Amino acid sequence: MSTIAEVAKEAGVSVATVSRVINKNGTVSAETQQKVYAAIAKFDYHPNVWGRSLRRRESRMLLILVPNISNPYYSNIVRGIEDTVRRNRYNSMLCITDMDKRRAGEYFDLLSSGRADGAILMDTTKDDKEIPQLAKNFPIVQCCEYCGDESVGHVSIDNFQAAYEVVRFLCSIGHRRIGFVGSTNQFISTWQRCRGYEKALTENEMPVDGRYIAYADDDYNFSSGMRAARQLLSQPDRPTAIFCISDVIALAAIRVAGELNLRVPEDLTVVGFDDVEYATMFKPMLTTVSQPCYMLGKNSCEMLLEQINGAPARSVFLEHKIILRDSSVSYTGE
Repeated sequence: MSTIAEVAKEAGVSVATVSRVINKNGTVSAETQQKVYAAIAKFDYHPNVWGRSLRRRESRMLLILVPNISNPYYSNIVRGIEDTVRRNRYNSMLCITDMDKRRAGEYFDLLSSGRADGAILMDTTKDDKEIPQLAKNFPIVQCCEYCGDESVGHVSIDNFQAAYEVVRFLCSIGHRRIGFVGSTNQFISTWQRCRGYEKALTENEMPVDGRYIAYADDDYNFSSGMRAARQLLSQPDRPTAIFCISDVIALAAIRVAGELNLRVPEDLTVVGFDDVEYATMFKPMLTTVSQPCYMLGKNSCEMLLEQINGAPARSVFLEHKIILRDSSVSYTGE
């Protein structure tokens, strides 16, 4: 996505002159106006009409982009955003992208047309090249997931450290065959949790064994979690513990364990991630990594409003906690 500076350079004028032409504010010669309009057309430039220097009115609408609404993880995050939106007398639009870039682009058009002031993104992949360009022209905050470009603000937890701590804990209570259920998505959290798992194993002089790694689908759905867990637990030399990158997948693993006549935690320790409400609804209650979901949403909205009011983008990491419940126990076997 082009910037006002590129338009100004192409037209051979200052950024201020481009701003005057766009806003029809001040005296600019017809010849200069033609040069500016030609440069705008060449770069397909959409002015950030909500930027501090160009704003003439506000939509007071914020976009919330989520990959899906089937995962209960997102509910408390959205609640934190919504409460902050209402408290600041804004409105919000929940935009379900299904990880479809074309659909996300349609929502981003609301920014370009001035029908939204900014966006909170929860579906950014780690190698996304478009988001940094988008953030040059519009207020953008990434929540939970984020790309590798540090110029784009985000709020998250340290997923690498959280996963490392979980697996180190499992090693400390005697587990030597520790399985991992990840996902086929390209989220940075997925990648970081896998790296944390590997580091903890390596530090405890345990091999990273491909037989003990399986993958659920992009959206962490229950059925794909069952499929991945069954792949690990059907082996003769099965894991004695499984670390899952979401609570939904962990609950799926407990379901599969029951079908295979394995008791949790007596025969199998299961650890999840997120601490969604479901984690305490069933027996055994789930050991998991607790994310401050409400605060992730609240902080992301506050950071977005800061940008809308002219502040630079910034990034924040919130604290996580490991919550020990019924699904984990020391391993004393071979």
